Amino acid sequence: MTGVEALHKLIGREADLERVAAALRDCAKTFGTPVVGAHHVVCSDESEVECVDAFQRVFVEPLLPSLGPEKKSAFRTSNLGARYEWGAARIAEHHYATPQSRRSAKCMVIKVNGHVSELHTPDGKRYGPMDRYQTESSACGALHALLGGAREPFTAELRETFTTGGNDRIATLLDSNRVDPTYRYLLAAIVSARLQADRALADVREHQEMTPTVYLIVPCVTLNRPGPDGEIVCGFYVADYRDDESKVEYFGLGDEPARYRVMYKDDHLRVMDE
Repeated sequence: MTGVEALHKLIGREADLERVAAALRDCAKTFGTPVVGAHHVVCSDESEVECVDAFQRVFVEPLLPSLGPEKKSAFRTSNLGARYEWGAARIAEHHYATPQSRRSAKCMVIKVNGHVSELHTPDGKRYGPMDRYQTESSACGALHALLGGAREPFTAELRETFTTGGNDRIATLLDSNRVDPTYRYLLAAIVSARLQADRALADVREHQEMTPTVYLIVPCVTLNRPGPDGEIVCGFYVADYRDDESKVEYFGLGDEPARYRVMYKDDHLRVMDE
């Protein structure tokens, strides 16, 4: 199985954090570039530490160029709601445009991580509420604020993204006839990651690369749990700008929450489009 096939197999399926990072690592290798760079977009929430750590250990350390002795790092964006910041991919691409990539090419992986808490209860799994430091809380708190009607600068940015194309996905998520409230925050996290990945792609499309680049843009959702966290790959873009014949392909879930279907196999979560 190739790296691309392994990543494709994870779409919509709950997996270990390390398995997702390994699939991304193997997929990046299949492009055959001598240089690999990475941009990781995560929420500021401290519950994302496991996700950041797994990506660092399994993807960054084996693949990325060194900043110094024993010092490797992804370019990172951390903010409320894991919002893609316009221009970030351009700066990250410049950083990894090494002399070696000028002679050949590089692969840039942009991993966008939404997140949602998952609790096991006698009535089944619940998404959104969590016990944080023995206090009732929520994750993602930024998405809870958005769906709760908060008016803050970060919710304004999220709201703009959630309503692209004239499609009010917030209204859809709040409509119990269209989205099961049990899965509302899970699906909100998936939609958010998908839309932020779209924003990253739009930024890349307007950018003139410093060196030939193939981008792997991957929206994911971390499942924050009392035990080890899990992760769902929502899909991935391959945007190949290594020559004049640029090519962009997408594989995975769409961005319409009413079309998602949630199911379980052997207690493992799976999300599919209709």
